[in-house]
Amino acid sequence: MAETLNETAGQPGAGINLRRWLGAFLDGLQAGLAPMLAKEMRSRTRGLRSPVLLTIYLLILTGVVTGLLWLIRDKARLVGPEIGLNLFSFFTLVMVMLLAFIAPAMAAGAISGERERRTYDLLMVTRASAAGIVLGKWLASVMYLLWLVLAALPVFAVIYLYGGMPARQVGLTLIIILATGMSYGALGLALSAVLKRSQAATIIAIILVFVLLFGTLVGAVLQLDYLHSRAAAAGESYPQPGIPWYVFHSPLPALTSVLPGGDGRTAAGFRMPLLGDLLRDFWQQFNLVPAAGMTVKMGYSYASGYIGMGPGLAPEPPGGLAALPFWARFLINQAALLFLCLLVATVAVMPVKPWQISRRR
Repeated sequence: MAETLNETAGQPGAGINLRRWLGAFLDGLQAGLAPMLAKEMRSRTRGLRSPVLLTIYLLILTGVVTGLLWLIRDKARLVGPEIGLNLFSFFTLVMVMLLAFIAPAMAAGAISGERERRTYDLLMVTRASAAGIVLGKWLASVMYLLWLVLAALPVFAVIYLYGGMPARQVGLTLIIILATGMSYGALGLALSAVLKRSQAATIIAIILVFVLLFGTLVGAVLQLDYLHSRAAAAGESYPQPGIPWYVFHSPLPALTSVLPGGDGRTAAGFRMPLLGDLLRDFWQQFNLVPAAGMTVKMGYSYASGYIGMGPGLAPEPPGGLAALPFWARFLINQAALLFLCLLVATVAVMPVKPWQISRRR
């Protein structure tokens, strides 16, 4: 059978069929990508929904920055560098939370709305392929997300009045923000393709985002507590396991690794605790992040990123994903989630599913 396949692949017709299929795929992708992107951008910027959402979004961000400045001015007599760092941290945290819920909510009606407006069948008879339709609608949501990020830059610029923010941390934070919106927007798009009603897709998308943001962290705490209880009941020493992979579907641990003070070093000598310090202390309460500089017996030291045989012994570098920082592991998880959601949406949009094609053949 292998020889037959090799002979078939070596025939001139096999290369012609491959080029024909690739050409048809690219034509369908182009026919769906450009019109869908233009249509979605026009529809999203018309009416009162878009400016009202943008106004509420900017008011919340401005209120957070103004309230924090008023609180710091009321409590502190001197203006130190920690004020700018705390402003950056609070602004980033609120921005991630807002975009995490806005992106899937805006994308949840992209395909199901076509069904409700009775334009889905007309869309299927065009030259656009399923991948072109899905990518066009997803890119439209990404462009809207970029619009929200750019609109918040004037508020973001207030932080630089106080200085003290490294460019590398600013860049990593923006990458985490965009990755969160892109992957969660793809999740809303997949639900919009699978479900027929936009309202149901929006509700389920918000619930799933809440689970990804907070449910994964609660699940990790319960898992570690169960392992600790089982080891205590057996009378064995409790080895600290590595952080479960599903924790990095939430941007909160990734933000802790890039926010000022999250590594346990940036906040040294500051009079005011930084948000990164507070988040790190919060994770330490649930044993998700051990204290800075500690190694755990046969476990993973989240502070130093090494595995040690016991307290005070020389650490050994871990292998695989455990050696990567939190933000890198978060980006890997978000890329996998993005690919899976786009694949599910593409298959759901196809008039004839791949398994139906093979069955008919």
